[in-house]
Amino acid sequence: MPLNLRKQVEFGGELAVWKITESPEELIEILRKQGVYADMPFFRNPNRLAEWLTARILMSTLHVKTKIVYNELGKPYLDGENVYISISHSGEYVAVIICEKYPIGIDIEKTGERIHRVSHKFINDTEKGWLSPDQFTEKLYVIWGAKECAFKIHGLGSIDFRDHLDVEPFEFKDQGVTKVHFKKGENHCIYQVFFQYLDQVMITYAFAS
Repeated sequence: MPLNLRKQVEFGGELAVWKITESPEELIEILRKQGVYADMPFFRNPNRLAEWLTARILMSTLHVKTKIVYNELGKPYLDGENVYISISHSGEYVAVIICEKYPIGIDIEKTGERIHRVSHKFINDTEKGWLSPDQFTEKLYVIWGAKECAFKIHGLGSIDFRDHLDVEPFEFKDQGVTKVHFKKGENHCIYQVFFQYLDQVMITYAFAS
């Protein structure tokens, strides 16, 4: 069972990460053995089906077997339960996080040079001012992940990653902490952000207290 990471997180939640090596049929069998019924949607792409199944395996691993549903903007939640969840996937990796107390968001990204081609879409002038050349690529992934988590927590769409979200300076290590400020009109929130670099994968998660 390729459960790469499972841990309690700083604000009373729990996260888990899975690297998919199984076929959809094998994942369905894992769900069946965990006692979870998966009312599967139709996916033309088997990789998308594998991601969908793996997210439900991870939720079951965290002792959550309630049906995952989505609102009109695509934000997942547990049907009939007051537990916050967030889901992310990148390549063969899937990550989930749950929390009873606070709205949360998670992002997982396989790292690589490709992020440089799109950094202009999410890095603002303030962040350019403190970004340094050392571990530049890793820092870009933390900034992207922090903003993606804030976007998921906000859950209402219509957020410009450059104009509405600003990440505080941080020192990059394999594990670290920063904050992201969300400002749009009269709305102003600060989200605490945690990141972990694991096997060429950047895991970022955040909560709103």
